[in-house]
Amino acid sequence: MFDFSQFDPVFGSLDPFPYNRGFSQKVDASRKTLEGSLFVDRVLKALNLAQAVNIYPPKNESALRQLHDQISNSNNITVHHKLSLIYYLLLDIDDLGHDGKAEAFASRAGIPDRYQIFMKGLWFMDQLNFELALEHLTHPSLVSEFADDILTVLVRQSKDGDYTLPLAYYHTVQPVLQTSSALELLFDALARSDVPEAFEFSRSHADVMRRRLFQKLVLAVLDSPRDDDTAERAFELASLPFDPDEEMWFTECLESGEAKRLGVAKDTLLMRRIATGDSSFRGEKGTWAVVLEGVKKGSGGRTQA
Repeated sequence: MFDFSQFDPVFGSLDPFPYNRGFSQKVDASRKTLEGSLFVDRVLKALNLAQAVNIYPPKNESALRQLHDQISNSNNITVHHKLSLIYYLLLDIDDLGHDGKAEAFASRAGIPDRYQIFMKGLWFMDQLNFELALEHLTHPSLVSEFADDILTVLVRQSKDGDYTLPLAYYHTVQPVLQTSSALELLFDALARSDVPEAFEFSRSHADVMRRRLFQKLVLAVLDSPRDDDTAERAFELASLPFDPDEEMWFTECLESGEAKRLGVAKDTLLMRRIATGDSSFRGEKGTWAVVLEGVKKGSGGRTQA
């Protein structure tokens, strides 16, 4: 049986030593981008190997040997977890010019495919290659470990209002989120991407959180650059089938709550009155066009109606 606790058979020749100064600088930059911790840091801490975080990335072969020793000789983690962490290190070494070590190790050590897929997905997250990371982390064989952290990073790293990656992860994996911060970040992404879906998502939560999410939806829709898309999303919001509680929250939010400060608050309330068939607007030619234009411009254009 292959003895993975022996350094030389695992790592072989490392001349020149692959973990150079440039790689260490890259790791420092990635840690800052990834909320202060790499995903391998998170794995090490979850496995009670927090001291190993201080060694990664290893500055020399002696440090790499120490890191390997801490992983392979720990009494508190399973063999598969040890093998997975060593596999992660070998992915680094492959990327730094020693091709083939990771896959050869996985084959010799018999690492199950799902462990390889998961660790490679986390490795791509640490490389900030989020698209390739999701190709692995959405694999059907995986459970949704570190889902809160993955979603948090993907939402915060989304550019120009494009939440394709975090929503693809959420819709594919359907994780049960453990923290309110991750939940609210996901909801922000939903609210800025699909108003009806965000509305239904808010309804899937208990009263206090449901109201909070509903109010966040109103703000996410209306506190946006004024353009045709914002006006269309405001129309979607005002046309939703609110229940009595939601009707009250909507009015309160726009009349006396956080959304009152927005220039489109009164226009949006008018839009809701029209959508619900307020008799004072029946037959008034062009009302929708005028209100939509008010929302688009943020002018409060029909505030005296």
